[in-house]
Amino acid sequence: MQSKIRTLVMLLSAGAMVSIAVAAPPSKLPSKPTLSMALAQKMAMACVNHQRDNNGPPVDIAIYDDGAKLIYFVGMDGTSSGTGPTAMAKAESAARFRFPSAEIGGWVKGNPAVGHVPGLLGVRGGLPIFTSSGKPLGGIGVSGAPADVDEKCAQAGIDAVSAELQE
Repeated sequence: MQSKIRTLVMLLSAGAMVSIAVAAPPSKLPSKPTLSMALAQKMAMACVNHQRDNNGPPVDIAIYDDGAKLIYFVGMDGTSSGTGPTAMAKAESAARFRFPSAEIGGWVKGNPAVGHVPGLLGVRGGLPIFTSSGKPLGGIGVSGAPADVDEKCAQAGIDAVSAELQE
């Protein structure tokens, strides 16, 4: 009889521990900063204004999130039909690989097989976007001007929102 009581007490204790574990609130997943469409639009408009203020040629601007998904695109009047896809490829490369697209070009020179990786374009004008603490948010790509001007325009877009990239 006493062994039955001990067994019952152990079962009840175990059941109580299980019910406590089940009743505990679920732990929260860690949150991560994300690039909103409003912030992307602000970056793109800063690029457009940068080109206008500097009498630069018209450009297309693409902004991708950290998952390499297009979240914003704008084309200035007068760009050619090839600048949009190029801006997108630069932004996607910077977002996907988290390096400036110009550096990615060096990878291809060092190993031509790398040039066949989908979503990779090693041409200057794409920059990754990070929070102030270095967390990836995405990438911005600009095309339509000489490559160094494209990159300066992309940097102007990032600089325009730097206060909003603080954590």
